[in-house]
Amino acid sequence: MATMTELKPREAMAAKVLLSALTEFSSCARHDLIAPINQTASLVALFIRRNGDQQNTEAKEILELLESASTRMDRLTAGIRTYMEVAGRLPHFEPVDLGMALSAALGRLQGMISETGAVIVPDPLPVVAADPANMVTIFEILIGNSLRFRRADEPPRIRVSSAREEGVDGIQVEDNGIGIDPGYTESVLRPFKRLGGNPEPGLGLAIAKLIVDLHAGSISIHPAPSGVGTIARFTVPPA
Repeated sequence: MATMTELKPREAMAAKVLLSALTEFSSCARHDLIAPINQTASLVALFIRRNGDQQNTEAKEILELLESASTRMDRLTAGIRTYMEVAGRLPHFEPVDLGMALSAALGRLQGMISETGAVIVPDPLPVVAADPANMVTIFEILIGNSLRFRRADEPPRIRVSSAREEGVDGIQVEDNGIGIDPGYTESVLRPFKRLGGNPEPGLGLAIAKLIVDLHAGSISIHPAPSGVGTIARFTVPPA
């Protein structure tokens, strides 16, 4: 992907116009689309809290379905918001200590980590040329997936490691979760695709792919060689 400085003057001007339009659209969409959806979800949750004990069996089942739908809606709108934030600005490249980015992501996920009893095993990570906020986001997405798609019989164990191949830093997130069907390893990187039987159409891995594309990198998702768990691997240029 060409940088703004590599583009011809007319192309650079067009790129700036497109970026400005996307940023404005993203801002409007966050307010005019996402806010009403979030308000609806909040009203459903409030109604359930106030009236859940007063309903008959059929009404309770309907309320449970509404609550489940509102939870999925909330996660989906959060994904849309993050996707728009990433897509709405050019990356700011600077040396980024991925160990620091990982720590920031784990801080955001601390509630889920404590709730699931997850064990995170971080190896030393390199310094890369990247956008700092994007690196925090991609770790938050990949580790968040490992926490969500965990096995019922044991707490999540997640290892984050790195290896340099042909001058490129490869970062790997490996877990002991439910794994992934090999037939989904490519489609799951596209927007609104489900992971196997997961009922939620998500944006997380699509956002991760967008980030690595903006950094001229790559991302892949694989079943772990042991047959238990999933490996997510992405590349970014070295600093």
